[in-house]
Amino acid sequence: MPIPIDQFRAKLETYSRAELEQTLRNCLEKSQADYAYQVKECLDTRFPGWDKPRTRRGGSRATVARFRGNKSEFKTARAAYLWLVERFAEVNPTLFTDVRWETTGYVGVGRRRGTDGAARNYFAKSPAKLFRQTPALADTQSNYHRMSNGWYVNLNLNTRENFEILCRFSAVSGLAHNTDWDWEVLDPTEQLHDSRRRVQLAAELEKEINELLMQAP
Repeated sequence: MPIPIDQFRAKLETYSRAELEQTLRNCLEKSQADYAYQVKECLDTRFPGWDKPRTRRGGSRATVARFRGNKSEFKTARAAYLWLVERFAEVNPTLFTDVRWETTGYVGVGRRRGTDGAARNYFAKSPAKLFRQTPALADTQSNYHRMSNGWYVNLNLNTRENFEILCRFSAVSGLAHNTDWDWEVLDPTEQLHDSRRRVQLAAELEKEINELLMQAP
């Protein structure tokens, strides 16, 4: 008989990625849907993109970043992401000095929520606060970066999440995608290589922030 779901969930936090993937296969084979869901949630949170095929470059994807007439090429999507984040922070420093839910919260708080708040954050004042429910990730420095303003940015993300965060950050900063900035991953297997899809997603997120700001008191 399976152990109680709460105990099972807690046990998953001690598993490696390989162990989690094997546990997921076992749950599916035994038709244990509730337990399989818990494993997938854990994989999605701790290892974003775990179910995506690896690229031929072993994860390194050449990326072009553009910001207000300046164009820079980077060997990795992560480096380009950090470059743009720093540019956005220069334009809108109050996002980090005047912390508000409708701006800082909209950009920096993770979307996966539990009863005690977000499982992780995209920006925080310490590595520990980036990984609230998976503190072990804060022990690996490659999972985060200290920005020039002293805040920390979460790097344990997939490229779609990177782009969504850039869109939200730009929306609250008065920057327009394609006009003021772009982030193009030069990989034919990358979902966001299609500029039309990037434009569509940016427009959707801009509409989202506008609706949110209209609701703010």
